[in-house]
Amino acid sequence: MKLDRNKYLESRSLEPKTPLIALLIVNVLLGLIVLFFPKDGIQIGDHSKLKFISLSELRGEGDSAIISVDIDQVLSGVSPVDSADNTEKTAQAPPAESADTSIHKEQTAQVALNRSIQLPPNNPDALRTLLHGIKNESKTKVIRILHYGDSQLEGDRITDYLRNRMQQNFGGEGPGFILPNEPAATSRRSAWVTQSNNMKKSAIYVKGGQSKDGRYGIGGASFSLSGASTGFLNWEEGTDSIDPSPRGVYSSGSNTKSYIKIKNGSTAYPLTKKHSRITLLYDNDEHFQVRLTSDNYVNEYTLPPSAGLGHYSWDRETKKKLTVDFTNGKFPTVYGIALDGKTGVAVDNFAMRGSSAIGFDKMDRGLYTRQLRKMNVRCIILQYGINVVPNVRSDYGYYKNILVKQLKSVQAANPGVSIIVIGPSDMSRNRGGNRVSYSNIPLIRDAMRSAAFETNCCFWDLYEAMGGQNSMSAWVEKGLGQRDYTHFSYKGARYVGEMLYNAIMEQLGKE
Repeated sequence: MKLDRNKYLESRSLEPKTPLIALLIVNVLLGLIVLFFPKDGIQIGDHSKLKFISLSELRGEGDSAIISVDIDQVLSGVSPVDSADNTEKTAQAPPAESADTSIHKEQTAQVALNRSIQLPPNNPDALRTLLHGIKNESKTKVIRILHYGDSQLEGDRITDYLRNRMQQNFGGEGPGFILPNEPAATSRRSAWVTQSNNMKKSAIYVKGGQSKDGRYGIGGASFSLSGASTGFLNWEEGTDSIDPSPRGVYSSGSNTKSYIKIKNGSTAYPLTKKHSRITLLYDNDEHFQVRLTSDNYVNEYTLPPSAGLGHYSWDRETKKKLTVDFTNGKFPTVYGIALDGKTGVAVDNFAMRGSSAIGFDKMDRGLYTRQLRKMNVRCIILQYGINVVPNVRSDYGYYKNILVKQLKSVQAANPGVSIIVIGPSDMSRNRGGNRVSYSNIPLIRDAMRSAAFETNCCFWDLYEAMGGQNSMSAWVEKGLGQRDYTHFSYKGARYVGEMLYNAIMEQLGKE
């Protein structure tokens, strides 16, 4: 049977109306989906969202889409000190006695209103503890500023610059508190941190990783070591005529390899690279032994049991690398290692990825109090908010109440400490091809400010300081923000650090 070629081709072809009807049906279905699809999209995981672009967004319509920020105008008068220009000047910390507050007053007289620290209406002396510490106490001892925050602080961003400016003008040295097992521990410019594989972290901000007894270190985390010791501690009568008391002697053998290593960052500020005191905070109900290796210096030390809080210091300078090995005896719980000077200002960086400042109320109050007092903490800065932004709501009263609870808990642990709450930075998302701010950021900012004022804490509005709506897009274009349109680059963090430093100096100038 011979096939009819024309009939065959005719059977394989489609009439023009068939694909047209199919396209119309598909578009109608898509139109119905877009019509009934949630305006703000459907959240998928922690950082992704499924969303249809509306017709107005395709056209670039909407107030936020047409607002642009002049970054040069926003940053007018903000001049970060370049580390390269600073090397010679900061090789030695200036004596705190030489700090002239009249100079600071002159330097900060032009701080823009939107970059000033807002004092609580019912407590105009809220910064008194910090300012007195900077101006007076830092001459004879180390005063500490704790800088807690979310991933915006990872890699020691912002804190690193603020620390350097403080130490330049009021003395001090070293990177401050160092915690192992952190998400960005090896990306800090001030110090690189590594640890043995048997170190486990518990933290107030880690899901499923909270401590059952609430015993956390000053950075909101604690570190335990797994494994067994092959050495054990014997006590023998003292034979030293000067100190005849019994002393602990370890048998031969060693623990599972357990250590914390800290290396000075090659691009760190000169003052950060230096330290003259090493302090270990820990918890242990038995004696244990550590080996301290500071460059070429190596020595073994037997540390006593902790009575509420273990605290041991070595007056040593490390130029390149420091290692603390836990060599014999029962492993301690480690709360952190502080690398400081003997006077001046220490500024500690505690970045808590994914946190919204929740969990401070879960910390053992007595232990937290002992750490804050022992380390002479004069100010606590809490910089959060960006993890709340993707949860778009019309009201953030719930977050204000949560933050009030956290602030009251911190205050109860150290009454009189100065507290500065820093609101969220700008954060952009894609709307019709344009990078625009989340519309709920001012609501979150207002909730955080209300919580600060209700608890008589200070507030610093980073959102307005960096330019307000759509400012992050401008920061990214200038190389001051990362391409995720959420986090500052290291360069941008220096500008934020300079603005915060100037805001504090403005208050000092009014003293």
